[in-house]
Amino acid sequence: MSAVLDLPRIIEKRNVALSSVKKFVALALEEEIPITLLPVSWETYEEILTERNGTHNPRFFYHDGKLLIMPTSLEHEAIIYFLELFINFVTVEWQINCTGFRSATFQREDIEDGFEPDSCFYFGENEAKMLGKKRFDGLQDPPPDLVIEVDITSLSDVRFETFALFGVPEIWRFYDEKMQILKLEKGKYEIAEKSLALPLVVAEKLTEFIYESVNINRLEWIGKVRDWAKSVK
Repeated sequence: MSAVLDLPRIIEKRNVALSSVKKFVALALEEEIPITLLPVSWETYEEILTERNGTHNPRFFYHDGKLLIMPTSLEHEAIIYFLELFINFVTVEWQINCTGFRSATFQREDIEDGFEPDSCFYFGENEAKMLGKKRFDGLQDPPPDLVIEVDITSLSDVRFETFALFGVPEIWRFYDEKMQILKLEKGKYEIAEKSLALPLVVAEKLTEFIYESVNINRLEWIGKVRDWAKSVK
């Protein structure tokens, strides 16, 4: 697995119009590099979300007048896929209700912030609150209980302030060839020994399963996840 991390290329102009944003979106996709544009108005951010017709590559983060354009890669998507599989199978074994919204758009107009995670999940009571939802209502809906971020071409800590503003309590982050579990404490994210949402899960076990996913076939991997989940419950 790659450990290459490219910091976002920062483009600062007097005022970044929608036409310019589109050009930089194309550049980010072509070169597979993250790009930060500033200043970008909230209205321009909403326009670019509308015009992309439901696609989620690249993903967009908006914070404090900055628009972060995040392209994805095959390696990036593969890691997300297996982390989602892991959550889906262990929650079945442990009889925990959960629902995932992958890279859905989360916006709060009152603070003019928005993000699209690599993946995200709701559990328990919050899962019940989000059943049947088609759009996130930043004034009424809870933030995801868990956000997943995979750092292959960027550093997700530049986006942690946005997650904290929304009140996301937990992040699973693949960084520097290993998994980290982070929890929100006093407005900042700190390394945690175990998951808040799934207390039987530790970062070392997540790292182990991620590396096994590239060495064995999918069905064998799922079998190992289920066996482990049964053994620790």
